[in-house]
Parts: sequence; structure tokens; C-alpha cells
Amino acid sequence: MELNQKTREFIEKMGLMFEHAGSTRTHGRMMALMLVTDKPLSLDEMAQRLQISKASLSTNARLAVQIGMARRVSRPGDRKDYYEMTPASFESMVAHRLQAIDVFIHLADDGLAAIETDNATARIRLEKMKEFYQFFLGELEGSLARWHEQEK
Repeated sequence: MELNQKTREFIEKMGLMFEHAGSTRTHGRMMALMLVTDKPLSLDEMAQRLQISKASLSTNARLAVQIGMARRVSRPGDRKDYYEMTPASFESMVAHRLQAIDVFIHLADDGLAAIETDNATARIRLEKMKEFYQFFLGELEGSLARWHEQEK
């Protein structure tokens, strides 16, 4: 299947967005392709459509499976692995970000434990960092919970 111009543009925009958000362009392009495709794709099919290496796709497919954005499926009589988005792929992406935010909270705690007790400036900065990330963690967790309620 050849991709039309608008689809290629969408895939490129998604790749750039993922890259901007701290992932890889290939990961974003792969996820975009799975979004617009109606069946699971092999790494060979994705490589051909995206015109990128199978090795790069393999690494990004493992990441997508690991964080719950994609799943590996098989076809009877075929030894290849195929990939498709999970039903909760967007939620998985947010959950992955929640884990990253939690890391910053713990880093702030580590910083607070590491500084001298008379370093008021550093203490204020680190406490503000911790408060900031705790606030956004709570907001995102609440948003995700409301999303789950809405989807029931």
C-alpha cells in the first residue's frame, strides 16, 4: 500500500511531535502509521512504507510494546511478528509520562537530602520543584481517572 501525500505529512508531523516530546522521530512515525492503518503491520511492511531501517523500527517497536502503546500479534502459519496499537495506547503514553514526573519528585527529595541545611536558596528551589511536579502529577492522575470514568 502506497501512502498518499496527506498521510505522509501526518506521519512526519507525528514523528516531529514525538521527537519534541522526548521520544524518537521513528517512534512517532511508527505510531502514526499504526494509527492510519486498519490491520497489524510487520516490521518489513512498516520499513517499506516509512522508508526507514528495519533495525530502527525493531528498537522502537519494542519500546512501544514495553510502554503499552502497541502490541505484538501473530498470524496463523506466519512466523513474522506484526504490530498494532493497543486499545489503551494513549492512556499508556500518559501513564508513561506520569512515571517520568514521579522521578522528578524523587529527584527533588534526593536534592533536598544532599544540600547543606543552611542553603536556603537551594532548599526553596528544590521544594518548589517538588511542589510543582506533585501538583501536575495529581492533576494528570485525576484527568486520567476522569477519562476512565467517561469511557465506561
